[in-house]
Amino acid sequence: MTRRFGKPRAGVLVGTLLLFLLVLSIPQMANAKITLKDKVGDKEIKVKIYGFSQFEMRGGDGQSAEGGLFFHAQRIRVGFNYFHGPIAGKLFLDFNQSHTKDEGGLPKMIKDAFVAYKFSNSAFIRLGMIKTPLGMSFTNPGWNLDIVERNKLDKGLVFERDFGLMLSGRLIGQPEDKKMKCNGLEMGHERHGYGFGYDLGIFNPAGRSAAVTWDKSLLGDALAYVGRLHYDYGRPLHIELSYGVSEQAGGPNTEDYSVWDVGVMTGHPKWEAALEYISGHNIKGVKDMDQDTLSLMGGYMVGRNVEIVVKHYQASADNPVSGSSDLGNTYIGVNWFLSPLRYKARDFQRHKIVLNYIIASGDTDSWTGKWGYLDDGWVLQWQYKF
Repeated sequence: MTRRFGKPRAGVLVGTLLLFLLVLSIPQMANAKITLKDKVGDKEIKVKIYGFSQFEMRGGDGQSAEGGLFFHAQRIRVGFNYFHGPIAGKLFLDFNQSHTKDEGGLPKMIKDAFVAYKFSNSAFIRLGMIKTPLGMSFTNPGWNLDIVERNKLDKGLVFERDFGLMLSGRLIGQPEDKKMKCNGLEMGHERHGYGFGYDLGIFNPAGRSAAVTWDKSLLGDALAYVGRLHYDYGRPLHIELSYGVSEQAGGPNTEDYSVWDVGVMTGHPKWEAALEYISGHNIKGVKDMDQDTLSLMGGYMVGRNVEIVVKHYQASADNPVSGSSDLGNTYIGVNWFLSPLRYKARDFQRHKIVLNYIIASGDTDSWTGKWGYLDDGWVLQWQYKF
């Protein structure tokens, strides 16, 4: 592996650090929240409008062929949540995605579009385009990540979003003194709850997954199935286990792709830690094309607004043609939280500036798997959310 880090790149990195320090002097931003309400008789109708964007500077040999500075937008999203008694619905759009490329049944610009009916905390049903319940990091909201992105060493193995039907439950067996309610839109570990939860879903073939080939000719002949169990005890503990199968993952008459995932997360007002392992079998429908990834994350608050984070991904690939190899990607980062609503973990994440340096290790010159950084790089990201 050759690492180039000459004077031009050193200058860019120094300039980025100076910009990061300059931003610290900007006045704190106010938070906005938009909720529309109406009432017909004794029935209340409520619509919540929200969104977030992530704007970036990137550089390093792992980011581009030349290794120089470039600008990038990762997510530009707007969402609408609707509530009327037991009925709920969600529409979530990303203006940085294609509105013509159809994968999974809808254009990629449509991230979520589904309707829900809530019978109780322990049973609500949803139909439409939704996050499949597989992958602890993946089912966390994109604005609530511990680093600048979901590395595809693990995100590439999940089913992503898909069009289908899902039955879910949350907060089952929660303590009497911790009574909470869910709204029927929950897709993952959005908040620190208590008790058991589950998701069972049947979907179109997982065409938005990087591990599955989208082929419309399979509609009516192949499906994807996913299940997840999890347990929460507030912020100190979240644990989940999930498994899924997408049939004929490379097109007609190819192998089924299967994947399982286990994740554990724990936290404290001053620190947080997470471990996740995901393993995929028959990627793209190729027999014995396998890959697995272990990720470890630790974060520690320095003062009230700054967090130091280290996250490491360790991946192994078994390729029936080119053999086995290993790849590591390590993120060393700083999260600076602007204008927190409250000094609680999830409220920090709305407005933040994130600086990550990414180190590639292992078989960077002979990686036989898919995705991941093969050389070092860096990202400076500014996120806002309303």
